[in-house]
Amino acid sequence: MSKKKHPPRVKKYRDLKQRAKAKCTNLMYAIYKDQMEEGFSDDEAHKRVTELLNSRGILLYPENAAERYEHKKNHFAKRLKKDNVPPNLNKMEAVYQKANETLNTLEATIFDLQHMQDDIQNLASYYGSRQWRKDYEADEQGLYPEDLKRGVLSEDGIYNLLERNKEIMEILQPYFEEDDAECNDL
Repeated sequence: MSKKKHPPRVKKYRDLKQRAKAKCTNLMYAIYKDQMEEGFSDDEAHKRVTELLNSRGILLYPENAAERYEHKKNHFAKRLKKDNVPPNLNKMEAVYQKANETLNTLEATIFDLQHMQDDIQNLASYYGSRQWRKDYEADEQGLYPEDLKRGVLSEDGIYNLLERNKEIMEILQPYFEEDDAECNDL
């Protein structure tokens, strides 16, 4: 006895699995793009959607395919706009965003550095003081805990930090003078 072969069952859109839905949506989007380029009617689009899905082995009731197509048209319009954005525009926007973020960070850092100069001057005074020498010798004798941070007791470290600060402040000085002149003009 041979088994009877049943024709493939036509389904409603909601009965499709997720992968099939995504495939349907992408195929519908292709029809939508054609509709926007060629200007054919919605009825023609519905017909093309049904034919395209059937040709790919996705059997949907035509009214379900048309309903889904209509439901997705706003999404397709947004997607088409995104697809039409030239790649260089997105690339340049990314550069703009990164540069803006970097400049904002730099500006904040320069502001912080400028307002830290009194503290750095106190550090320079400490570095040349008897107290620094006393703290340095106590550390050499092992009187401080091992896990104590010792950047301030490092002769080269503190000297290099003060020199770097001096060099950077010399570079930035014209900008600070410019800001001062603008404030005086107000």
